[in-house]
Amino acid sequence: MQFDSYIYAFFLPLVFAGYWILRNKLMWQNLFLLVASYIFYGWWDWRFLSLIIITSTSTFLSGLVIKNDHSKSSKVWLALNLILNLGILATFKYFNFFKDSLADILRLFGANPDFPTLNILLPVGISFYTLQAISYSFDVYNGKAKPTRNVVAFFVYIAFFPQLVAGPIERARNLLPQFLTKKSFNYYNAVICMRQILWGLVKKLVIADNFAGYVDNLLYHPSVMSASSIIMASILFAFQIYADFSGYSDIAIGSARLFNIKLLPNFNYPFFSRNMKELWQRWHISLMTWLREYIYFPLGGSRCGKWRTCVNIMIVFAISGLWHGADWTFVIWGTINGMMLLPFVFRPKKSYSNHARLRDIPKCILTFLIFAFIFLSFRSPNISHLQECLSTLIHGSYLSVPMGITAFYYIIPFVIVEWLGRRQEFPIMTLKMPTILRWVIYWALLFIIAFYGAETNIQYIYFQF
Repeated sequence: MQFDSYIYAFFLPLVFAGYWILRNKLMWQNLFLLVASYIFYGWWDWRFLSLIIITSTSTFLSGLVIKNDHSKSSKVWLALNLILNLGILATFKYFNFFKDSLADILRLFGANPDFPTLNILLPVGISFYTLQAISYSFDVYNGKAKPTRNVVAFFVYIAFFPQLVAGPIERARNLLPQFLTKKSFNYYNAVICMRQILWGLVKKLVIADNFAGYVDNLLYHPSVMSASSIIMASILFAFQIYADFSGYSDIAIGSARLFNIKLLPNFNYPFFSRNMKELWQRWHISLMTWLREYIYFPLGGSRCGKWRTCVNIMIVFAISGLWHGADWTFVIWGTINGMMLLPFVFRPKKSYSNHARLRDIPKCILTFLIFAFIFLSFRSPNISHLQECLSTLIHGSYLSVPMGITAFYYIIPFVIVEWLGRRQEFPIMTLKMPTILRWVIYWALLFIIAFYGAETNIQYIYFQF
């Protein structure tokens, strides 16, 4: 079930009404949310519900026996739960990738392996809810979260439908207690929710889905394109994936707020960053903070000298790339981004607590162009396609007018609105103006969606991860 579908437009109000009808019965509220979440997920393929139930059951039961004393038994239960959940993820997402990579290595030594191939679908959202389950086990083991005995609340924590299939990736200490506390309806909060959902739909339907056709056409045969068109493709894809994923996150966070559930932020205007370090503090925040807490810090973080810090950064970003997809193009993308952060290890740190100002625009543009160019490896379906793009950039023409230039009719107003609203969680969060003007804005955005939104129903990009 997609957020931008008519089915979801019918589903969300029904769940909202049922949830608040049960407002004085917390257990029934949670049970209602759990059933709704399973219906939401099962709309794609009900068979994969078994994997969520297995993950939820194993993580819940192991949480009851894991202690924060770091005893041998606790380590064993932690390891068993990790092996089970990571094993499921590896089987469905990485088996063929590792099999093909091993076969390629063996062929270099003259062998001719014939490994079996698994022809299975990748369950939607498996990477997201698996990381969420793993974080719970680690937090219980390290004493950062108390194990819960409320099985319904825990199952909702894993399967909560607004963030089930593409995040934000939650921590048990943030999300789980919210299912253990009675809540009251807040009208003003609901208004903000609807504004955030509306803005998320504008991002997805008007920006991301319209740009998808441009990018597909530009990169279908990169060898016959001009170099300027490949550059344009990288710029448009950066906007496409940002509008697609941050649009999803806005709808997810807004939908959760309707139930008085607060999710972690996922984006903070990353294209207004003044360097690559700041950009990665503003891009896919829930994943990067997860990797920092559960991989970077256990590796030693920045406490073991500058060169070890560099190694730790490269490991984290290589894993980030592999997490995004089972192909070497994603590993390349993650590795290059990691390399872009290494200079910040050796020079004095400069933190930006404020948002970019007009004088920072040249830095923001340069940072964005670097980030967008690196995204070519992310968008390329395989290594040979990436090689074609790079060959065109080296040998192609930069003097011709790039295809897709008309997309700036969308980019310019979108960037202006985001810039003006960059001090808020999302641009139209607070509209301090007369009621009639607010409704003019609402209807104007609905008009833009209706008349400028893409007609094709394009799946969210991060559903494949």
